[in-house]
Amino acid sequence: MEKEKSKLFFSIGDVSKITGVKPYILRYWEKEFPFLQPLKNKSGHRLYTKRDIGIVLSIKELVYVKGYSVPGAKKVLWDSLLKRKRSAVYERIEDIKNDLYEMLEIINRNI
Repeated sequence: MEKEKSKLFFSIGDVSKITGVKPYILRYWEKEFPFLQPLKNKSGHRLYTKRDIGIVLSIKELVYVKGYSVPGAKKVLWDSLLKRKRSAVYERIEDIKNDLYEMLEIINRNI
């Protein structure tokens, strides 16, 4: 297990053992979930990252534990991903807005 913590890439067999999801299911999920796209080496073998493993575990929980269909799980994960991105964008907009107010205040003081 210690060895797995330091690994950057995992084979489909490793991911299958770690997640308990059969390799043919993993390959199917790659087709259904566009955000699950492991890299492939020169010989075409899949190279999963820890992020990919997290996605697989999320899909597994939604489908096998919570009972979502694959399209339903895809929608939940897309909504979650978009919500996080929207939140980050709104935070950045707030930062910019605050910077602009500070600049305006400095300009008004110097007039």
